[in-house]
Amino acid sequence: MDFRRLAAFHVEHNAAISNRSITHLAADMNAVHCLAQAAVNVELFTIPLYMTTMYSIQGMHSITEKTPAGQKGLYYGRRWPGISPTPNPQTANQQACNLYFSVFIQEMLHLQMAANICSALGNSYQSSSSGPVLTALHPNFNSPLLMDKNNGWTCYGPTNTAIPHILDVTDLDDPVYSNVKVALNELNDNAINLALLIEEPSDVLSSRIKVTARGKYIATKPGGVLGGVPFASWTATSTEAELPLFGTIATMYECLAAYLNITYDISGADQALLKALDEQNLVRGSTVSLFEVLFNASSQQRDLFNTEGQGHPLAEFPRMKTVVDAKTADQAKQQIFQLMNAITDQGEGATMKVDPTPVLPKGLLGAPVQQNYQPNYQALKEDYVQYDEQGQPLPVSASAHARFFGGVVDHYDRFQQVKGLLGSGEITTWVDWHNAGNIWQADLLQTPDYADNPNSATLPSAAAVAQALNNLKAGGESNFTEMSRVAAGAIAGITTVLNQYWTSESVDFPFPSMSGSGDRVSICWAIFGQAPDLSLGEYERIPGAQRDYLYHACQGMAFQPVPGEDANACASKEVFHTCRGSNACKGEGGCGFVQKTGGGGAGCRSLAATPASGQAGCGAPTLYSPPADNACGALGGCAVPISASQLYPDSGLMAIYNLQPNQPPERVANEGVTFTRAQLVHDVAWEAYTKVLQSQGKPAGDKPQPSDLRLAFPPST
Repeated sequence: MDFRRLAAFHVEHNAAISNRSITHLAADMNAVHCLAQAAVNVELFTIPLYMTTMYSIQGMHSITEKTPAGQKGLYYGRRWPGISPTPNPQTANQQACNLYFSVFIQEMLHLQMAANICSALGNSYQSSSSGPVLTALHPNFNSPLLMDKNNGWTCYGPTNTAIPHILDVTDLDDPVYSNVKVALNELNDNAINLALLIEEPSDVLSSRIKVTARGKYIATKPGGVLGGVPFASWTATSTEAELPLFGTIATMYECLAAYLNITYDISGADQALLKALDEQNLVRGSTVSLFEVLFNASSQQRDLFNTEGQGHPLAEFPRMKTVVDAKTADQAKQQIFQLMNAITDQGEGATMKVDPTPVLPKGLLGAPVQQNYQPNYQALKEDYVQYDEQGQPLPVSASAHARFFGGVVDHYDRFQQVKGLLGSGEITTWVDWHNAGNIWQADLLQTPDYADNPNSATLPSAAAVAQALNNLKAGGESNFTEMSRVAAGAIAGITTVLNQYWTSESVDFPFPSMSGSGDRVSICWAIFGQAPDLSLGEYERIPGAQRDYLYHACQGMAFQPVPGEDANACASKEVFHTCRGSNACKGEGGCGFVQKTGGGGAGCRSLAATPASGQAGCGAPTLYSPPADNACGALGGCAVPISASQLYPDSGLMAIYNLQPNQPPERVANEGVTFTRAQLVHDVAWEAYTKVLQSQGKPAGDKPQPSDLRLAFPPST
């Protein structure tokens, strides 16, 4: 969809957006902020939805790595429940997974672009005694339209029929789509029809809306966007929950494009506001542009896809923008229009579907995405390298293959291909696997090569993992509830960090949390044959200032036990999460990966700058701090509960701390723990925990056997 052309059409045909009374400025600024936030909400809404369905496809995966010379991978010969993309898809399951994966990752791109738009349009004026004060607004990744205060995803449910901001499916004049539920499902008819409905071309979807319901949606009201923008009765205090229903995703973006062309007649303007606008050089004769008022040239822009540097050498989309980095308003507006073009072209394709051209790879059907918006094959190959079981690089990674060949056509057509695969009857989901009476056995979790794994005596046996998987299923509803909470906490470990990621340059993107959340969702399918109930959210935490104990992040390592909690619990359930940025378990125990103490947030260097006794000088090992102990936010890498199979990928020296409720972590003088590659993380954590207790004159007791939950989880990668 060409938003630049549409915007010009709006200016020509919609008198309400030209020379509008400036008395509407505050309301219109708020409308744009809410529209941009709605775009963030819609793109974010699709990610757990598509991820959950993708991981319902039955399959296993290996954990591979680039290995040190002469060594085998840490998990050589082991297999873990959960499908993953493949560079050579052969089966229906593999093909469907690759197609879903390509959409899932591209929705992350769309979320990034929507958030960058939201950030670029973040200028706002707050009232003060001295006149309007310019402030910056940021995207919110925990919108109440999607989730509750405990990060429970209330937008999904077995009876839900609303796609946030867009449509109630019961208003469709179609016996298939009108009965779809907006729920987390296995790959079945409901899931694929919901995906097709979300991604359906705007003109086709709007034509499906019942005549009696067309007055509810901007896409089908008389006049459409031309008659709907500016929004009637909108005020400076209206919220995103009060936005009109759009009918289609493209219509939502078209409304935003229309608002961005509003200009104002400044006659009758409040003098304090006019002075503020004039001081910022925003007055153009007798008019003011809404876009120029909103545009924040110094906004926080984030990019995971077109960066070029170590570990990601090439831009994945060299012909298109993924950020708003222009410093002039005119150029920034064009960039925003291009971002919206890319989102809608990659998702639903052109408004009118066109026949595929001969450049489509053999076997791909549907509408081609414009070449500018397709990923670059060579860039994907170099940016995403994958290793085989021997630690050697593959010619092309699974991620690169899935994303390039999927990215040639739009989301709607990719899901049409999945629907065809589903109709063939050749797809097997974890629901099917469980319904067939399968149970977990050791030979499903290892290959014959495992006999050559030098860590086989260290890792929990495949038989123990299989038994844990079966035990968890036998535990029924209580275990399913706990697993759902784990999955919700893992996803919250992403969304809560994204709020910081778009406000502070010092916060890193939570990559390990992203993969960790996928592990938690896929293992729930593999154990129970059910999607996790993400509406349950996280377990609610009592603020630290209101308790005289510490939650603990590692099995059996409670420095200040929670009253009534099992001393050998895998972790306090209130801190179930994935880390890397949220650092939600800091100061709560000793588990997790370590991080170098030379970076991170305030307090990190001061706590761990001095090596342990006898370790200073030339050749001393790098000093690390475990994320559960450190005081530096944005340095994580762990997951709670941590896998019983988690091995250290490197060697070093870990500082240790004495932890007390409502007190900053205190370095234990002259103490540290040396760890080496292939040691179990829990073993090293237990050694650190024991030394802390010894410094307090307390006994440590016996190290607990791994819990079923910890045995079930695959290690982080």
